[in-house]
Amino acid sequence: MRQLINNFSTMLCSSLLCLVLAGCGGSKKLEFQQAAVKGAVSYKGAPLETGLIRFIPDTKPVKGQVAGKMAFANIERGTYSIPVERGATVGVNRIEIISNRETGKATQIENSLVKEVTQILPAKYNTESTLSVDVKPGENTQDFNLD
Repeated sequence: MRQLINNFSTMLCSSLLCLVLAGCGGSKKLEFQQAAVKGAVSYKGAPLETGLIRFIPDTKPVKGQVAGKMAFANIERGTYSIPVERGATVGVNRIEIISNRETGKATQIENSLVKEVTQILPAKYNTESTLSVDVKPGENTQDFNLD
């Protein structure tokens, strides 16, 4: 009898595991289109030397998921480029641009000296971004002239 209960428990656990791994067979991966984006970024009239730009899909959730994914690129000497393989989601995207500079101060943490950095761009371009663009299929050029 004990062996029968153990066998039944093993079969039940195996069946539940298969259902979880298979996703119960009813869910489908959401499809979204990506596009290449490149451009220039300037701040107060000069090219932004270094930074990071993020394209965050501004879409309504479908079945609890955002229909797209965030894309990002480094900004170097005032330009950025995101190839289609890592591209921005087609449609409206919220834009965040970050650029940190060293303050000249450092803090000793354990056995390392960590340089202090500060964000040079106003929050309206990153944490409280008011920037957005409508990414189209194919190649996109989007410049940002920040004041």
